[in-house]
Amino acid sequence: MKKKLSLVLCFVLAIGLLSGCAISPEPITAETASGLWDKVFVLPLASFITLLYKLLANNLGFAIILATAIVRLVLMPLYSKSNKSMAVMQEIQPEMQRIQKKYENKKDQASQVKMQQEMMELYKKYNYNPMMGCVLPFLQMPIFLAFYQAISRHPLIKDAGAAEFFGINLGATGTIPNYVLAFIVAGLTIYSQRLMNKNMAANMNSQQNQTSNMMMKVMTYYFPFAMFSITIGTPFAFGLYFLTGQIMTIIQSLIFKRPGAKK
Repeated sequence: MKKKLSLVLCFVLAIGLLSGCAISPEPITAETASGLWDKVFVLPLASFITLLYKLLANNLGFAIILATAIVRLVLMPLYSKSNKSMAVMQEIQPEMQRIQKKYENKKDQASQVKMQQEMMELYKKYNYNPMMGCVLPFLQMPIFLAFYQAISRHPLIKDAGAAEFFGINLGATGTIPNYVLAFIVAGLTIYSQRLMNKNMAANMNSQQNQTSNMMMKVMTYYFPFAMFSITIGTPFAFGLYFLTGQIMTIIQSLIFKRPGAKK
């Protein structure tokens, strides 16, 4: 649950960064890129989008969609491992709580070392790596922010001819197409959250369900609202990133139905 709470807090932070932090208005190019962030994250991603743009008959919208899909596919093994790790975590939670309760009144160093040893033995028994569950949330934020800047600062996003996608201006914000796309993205987010919550609930005991019920509700209702708000207030092109990302999330949730949990 701490990992889920951390992910929610990171998403809140991302919204704050998008709405409150000044982003350079300069198009991202080799000449304008400055600092480690621009050169390592934003510029390579923007260049990748440009490459796909040229390969897809100069269609920036499809280039952004394909770039998002490719990045998500590259990360799919991590999604799988993270899902398995979270499922195992849910499975061994009762045993972890038993060990913690066993030593809750023993604060001396020897007892704490013994508790850690028993925890490590438990992890080894189930082949569980505590760090694996943190990898995906850790990677999501830089990718999310890099995509936002790569799209918002892409040299073609303000080009009226290049930034047209089925008659829609990819650089537009707050327009009717933005609202329509926002409703679609929010709907897909609700569906994907319900899929994930269903998978999580299937692998929890009654006590865990009670503990996690509030967090599930927060994620189910907060994420769609956040996606809706960001899609309206950012360029339409960034909404395509969200749209593709949610479709990929649903596919991944259907493929990886929390394997490795209770058998």
